[in-house]
Amino acid sequence: MRKIAIFVLLLFMSLQACVRSPAKQILFDDPSLSRVWPSPPEQPRIKLIKVFKGAEEFLNPKGRIQSFFEALTGEHGHSFDLMAPAGIAADGERFIYVADPSARLVHRFDLRENEIVYLTHAGTEPLASPVGVALDMDGNCYVTDSVKAKVYKYNADAEYVGTIGQGVIDFKRPAGIAIARNGNKYVADVLSNKVFVFDRYDRFVSDFPNPLYSEGLNKPVNIAVDKSNNVYVTDAFSFAVKVFDEKGNLIKTIGRIGDGPGTFSRPKGVAVDSESHVYIVDANFDNFQIFNEEGRLLLYVGSAGKKPGEFFMPNGIFIDREDRIYLSDSYNQRVQIFQYIKEQAAK
Repeated sequence: MRKIAIFVLLLFMSLQACVRSPAKQILFDDPSLSRVWPSPPEQPRIKLIKVFKGAEEFLNPKGRIQSFFEALTGEHGHSFDLMAPAGIAADGERFIYVADPSARLVHRFDLRENEIVYLTHAGTEPLASPVGVALDMDGNCYVTDSVKAKVYKYNADAEYVGTIGQGVIDFKRPAGIAIARNGNKYVADVLSNKVFVFDRYDRFVSDFPNPLYSEGLNKPVNIAVDKSNNVYVTDAFSFAVKVFDEKGNLIKTIGRIGDGPGTFSRPKGVAVDSESHVYIVDANFDNFQIFNEEGRLLLYVGSAGKKPGEFFMPNGIFIDREDRIYLSDSYNQRVQIFQYIKEQAAK
């Protein structure tokens, strides 16, 4: 019995950083969905391709891992639906990561291995409020925790590696995080009113904006980086997205406070597609708006509601290499995935 008890303890310790549950195959394109924007007879540019809540759609409630664990310990394994998804990231091939601060964990949906992994701990330290998530080219996952005021790093196997910036940066409330193609990481800190920059080796490089040379930030909550390494920051109390070059110089501002198209009431997530269109989520408008590179409104997608293509307090947004658009529909407790249709494909 002593040997069994030791084995069970070791097994629990190996599982405490991430809880795994088997899942059914996830397909990007759901043929039952047909919503497009703009509506016919206009040429479609955005198509809804997938909607999911998490465990409700994908989990076998008595999967192999849970049953094995229960047989040894008498404890029941757990699976989790999305509670209030916030930050979101994907590699476009296998993994979708969703930060869920209300659940105090990050969901990792693995499309290749048909399983869901829950990141619940950083070593022995439980996550408190994971709000931002980003992936680098090596599959490492970076998670911002706004309560713990830390940025955690997990490797491609969802194993906790360590933190970045600790002992060098005094994070106050890190929120949005984005990673450029050159490996640089950008962390928006809401209470510091700064963006902190780290290189591909996780070494601190700089922060911006410098108030002596550039307009300041007023509660930056989300962030994105385009293919030219320009940095897009959702500045919540400015009701706009501010665009900086990679050196932290302000280039332009997109949007302003208002109650109509092209303006914002509660801007949240921001993302940029392969053609440099800028996508900005507004939680109060229950939509995301799409702007061209110059900041001119092109299209808005969504409205208030619970049906596919409708939103209730949407939050994070991410666009992968194939121009699939992942959106955290927070109060509807789900993720919706869209496809940007390029002009030549739309004809």
